[in-house]
Amino acid sequence: MTPPISNDHGRLGELLQQAGLLTPEQVTRVAAVQAEQGLRFGEAAIRLGLLTEEQIRTVLAQQFRYAISASPQSGVSPMLSIAHAPFGPEAEAIRKIRTQLSLHFGDQRRIAFAVVSPDDGEGKSYLAASLAIAFSQAGLRTLYIDADMRGPDRPSLLGVQQATGLSTMLAGRAEAEASPPLPDFPLLQVIDRGPRPPNPTEILGTLALRQLMHALDQRIDAFVVDTPSATLSADAQIIAGQVGACVLVARQHRSSLKAMRAATGQLRSAGVEILGAVYNEYAGARGASGWKPGLRSRSA
Repeated sequence: MTPPISNDHGRLGELLQQAGLLTPEQVTRVAAVQAEQGLRFGEAAIRLGLLTEEQIRTVLAQQFRYAISASPQSGVSPMLSIAHAPFGPEAEAIRKIRTQLSLHFGDQRRIAFAVVSPDDGEGKSYLAASLAIAFSQAGLRTLYIDADMRGPDRPSLLGVQQATGLSTMLAGRAEAEASPPLPDFPLLQVIDRGPRPPNPTEILGTLALRQLMHALDQRIDAFVVDTPSATLSADAQIIAGQVGACVLVARQHRSSLKAMRAATGQLRSAGVEILGAVYNEYAGARGASGWKPGLRSRSA
């Protein structure tokens, strides 16, 4: 008995043609194999060697309106797997962390947390940007705030650099205003750190960040705030105190238990709710890294 044939080739074939991945003749050829062997259209295209599984998944994401960064010219850093390779294990680990955070906030109208690590190079900016993308992919109007006004100048992981950024807004020289939504992620907006001020601690100490978030509260469902290193200054403690909650990041072979304990103590003394810690597995010379697929809250 001939198995039932899926009629998914029409729309998917059209999308693959629009993406320049298949010609009309190849679509016809794939559809024939699909009918003969009772496969899905994508399975038939892969079996014929015309497409890879990753290419099929990317187009399916577009078909189901799942936001991804399909173009290298998008400005979103290729390091962010959740944007460019959203079906791999690293992206799945980010989604699991997002799920645990969502469960923690439950029915609260707003999700808001800072991402903090004791030192530089431990992955906090990567995690903050990845979680901002992940929350926007889940349908939440998300704002990523780069509040690290001490670090060196560097390209934005999300491809947004504003002449008028957070430092200008907190100093009262500009209105609280996020960037336009990112082209590939229509529910994600950014406030870049702006010009580096000479007195970030004093600017942050005015509670202006809390007031800025309150001003944008009706337009945003999830705030994700990146911070400078906790051991560098009091900035991370002040930022997390105004946001109200934080996620700690530790990195294998880099983060010390002493520094984690010190950061935890500083945050708790500021009344910050520590939602948990994320352990970044770093493979060093092999150049690979990964994320533990979970958010663990424990005393440091």
